[in-house]
Amino acid sequence: MIPQRFVQPALLCAFGFLVSLGLLMVFSSSSILGDAKYHDSYFFLKRQVMFAIVAFIATYVCTRVPTSLYQKYATYFYAAGIFLLVIVLIPGLGKTAGGAARWIAIGPFRLQGGELFKLSLCVFLAASLANKSREMHTFRKGLVPHLLFPGIAMGLLLLEPDFGTTFLIATITFVILYVGGGRVAYLLGLVIVALMLGYYAIASSPYRLERVRAFLDPWAHQHESGYQLTESLITFGSGEALGAGLGEGTSKLFFLPAAHTDFILAVIGEELGFVGVFLVLCAFAAIGLAGLSIAMRSKDRYKTLLAAGLTTMMIIQALFNFFVVMGLAPTKGVTLPLVSYGGSSLLTSAIIIGILLRLNAEDQALAEAEAPASQEEAIA
Repeated sequence: MIPQRFVQPALLCAFGFLVSLGLLMVFSSSSILGDAKYHDSYFFLKRQVMFAIVAFIATYVCTRVPTSLYQKYATYFYAAGIFLLVIVLIPGLGKTAGGAARWIAIGPFRLQGGELFKLSLCVFLAASLANKSREMHTFRKGLVPHLLFPGIAMGLLLLEPDFGTTFLIATITFVILYVGGGRVAYLLGLVIVALMLGYYAIASSPYRLERVRAFLDPWAHQHESGYQLTESLITFGSGEALGAGLGEGTSKLFFLPAAHTDFILAVIGEELGFVGVFLVLCAFAAIGLAGLSIAMRSKDRYKTLLAAGLTTMMIIQALFNFFVVMGLAPTKGVTLPLVSYGGSSLLTSAIIIGILLRLNAEDQALAEAEAPASQEEAIA
């Protein structure tokens, strides 16, 4: 674990580094696209700067809000998250891009409901499991209700479709249930059932089956379904140890699709090399260790579950993005938290950082309040 006095600096430094790097890499990877599509090479950078300002404000606000309020209104957070998932499926309200209806248009901006729902689910599950700690060893009262609520959301997400967020929600649910005291035998059974359903979903869909085949042998499908993955691997490999230099990459010349969003890590590898990618890994490792330290140190069951869920959400998404970009997982639309272009993803990640900072501050204040009492007892 990270010592408590180092948790806040670790979170703030990693947060600042990743957002700053993201701004640089969004501009580097999107300037040519912005000029070609909008006649403004700074188009995506200017929007990302606005997103970053909103994200920093959200982080600050979350550091001032007592976490007990999230627990008190957890059901309302869940209901609001489900409402966002329903809205995107309503024609005229939800916006479709890339064959998926995942966005709600708000003026010139788009809000991705699935991103914000992940937050509401963490809050809801942490509050519910904290209240039902004595029933978590049972299947009917402990496990089934806590599968039903994420299950409703996953059903809505599959209608969009959004398989990446569905996978992340399933992973978050599993982790929180495990930390919350769910029986290992039940959880392993759920994993087996999930794997069987996943196999059926892939085998019954020619499109998904083609994606898996391209993942297993991308070079055999280089000019078809494996194009994005092979271009990502080529982009990575060209960076070597130190990279070609900031702004000197060539993959953004319309070779690598989604260079400023899902595959921005490949551009980091090309322009900043192994060193740049390693620093990104270190930043996420710092966030992960800080979040784990908060979860393990907290004496409040709700705070432990909330910290564990939020940390899992960010780190699993980051790792999933790493795996996809490096060809270790089938290609899916999952952004790199705090780095990729996009307001919903950046806002969600910033809120996570803010809540973790607040959790650590509350635990630190509690420890300082208990210290004098302990000293007095020792003297007596």
